[in-house]
Amino acid sequence: MITQFELDWLGGPAEARMRRRRPGIDDLPWGTIAALELDDPTARMAWTDGAFSEYASAAAFGALTAALLEAGAPIDLVAMSADFVVDEMVHVELNGRMAAELGGAAPYRVDLERVAPYRDPALPAIERAAELALTISCIGEALSVPALTGSLRAATHPLTRAVLRRIVRDEKPHARLGWLVLDWAGDRVDRARLAAVARRRLAAYAPLWSGPACPELDAGPRALAGLMTEDAARRTLIGAARAALAALARRGIVVDADDLVS
Repeated sequence: MITQFELDWLGGPAEARMRRRRPGIDDLPWGTIAALELDDPTARMAWTDGAFSEYASAAAFGALTAALLEAGAPIDLVAMSADFVVDEMVHVELNGRMAAELGGAAPYRVDLERVAPYRDPALPAIERAAELALTISCIGEALSVPALTGSLRAATHPLTRAVLRRIVRDEKPHARLGWLVLDWAGDRVDRARLAAVARRRLAAYAPLWSGPACPELDAGPRALAGLMTEDAARRTLIGAARAALAALARRGIVVDADDLVS
């Protein structure tokens, strides 16, 4: 069912446990952008979209964790994946609070019942785990980390920089997880099938760097919100996609995708 994307907070023992596991969030300089009384729809949409993207990533790492458990993956590898669900929910909070600082969340309609990635039940668990690791980490997070790093460089406000610095710090291991899973799976997975999966996933992302240009914010609001220029974002994403393809090729997953990253 498609509904407005809204965030809630329970408080009490749940909040206390989350704050113990991921301290420091309330110490950021919240309220310092809100005091400027900005209301920029583009910036609000960017952070609202970020909140949902992180929410979807939490669902994706939950699915990967389940597949790893079903595949009998090493204890520490499973724990690493599971721990990233918490990271992503912290990022949901950070993005949501940034949207609030900029005037409130933008209208955003989603179907949460379909937020988790599709898993083919006919595939063996190790194939499902490898596919999820590839799409979530080796491609998705591998594109996200350089983009977020670019946003951090572009940001000028202390709160924006503090939020992005926290997210970038967390996301780097998220991208590394996929390669750990693929290396563990080794020859037990169908590399040709994974190459086809990788191409489809890159094709889904390609409009971000090859589609029509979006309206640019003025330099001041763009830097305040931590948004790169259109040209910088395109260059960053193409470079990240090429690096991901090279890393896949080193593992025998050769993707014919020159038309997607040229």
